[in-house]
Amino acid sequence: MENASTKQTERLIQLLEQQLAHSNEQNDELTNKLDQSLKQIEVLTEQVRQLTKALYRSKSEKSKYQAPDGQVSLFENDPSFNESEQTEEQSTEAVSYTITRKKTNKKRNDSFHEEIEMEEIHHHPAHLVCDCCR
Repeated sequence: MENASTKQTERLIQLLEQQLAHSNEQNDELTNKLDQSLKQIEVLTEQVRQLTKALYRSKSEKSKYQAPDGQVSLFENDPSFNESEQTEEQSTEAVSYTITRKKTNKKRNDSFHEEIEMEEIHHHPAHLVCDCCR
């Protein structure tokens, strides 16, 4: 009997060691996945920060356009595109505007009272009893 119990104990120990090895492998795989996920989160967080900064930063026509990697800017070497164009005609020309306002039309009821005679008629039925209804 001792032989059978010893074999069962050894078998149980062997199974537990296999489960421990399998658990350690799973733990290593999950740790690697977690590290990859954390790196991806860091990259995406940095990308969101850069895009937010680009979207909400102060903008100016004089700010230099940043071409994406591998793309050449057409106007990088030409300084005439960085300055605003001023001509003599533009700077000295005065512009005047004439605004004509529409006349206000009379309301429909404004002329109504002038042309038609109006007579007020108060109708008090005889069957009313109290003074407030008369």
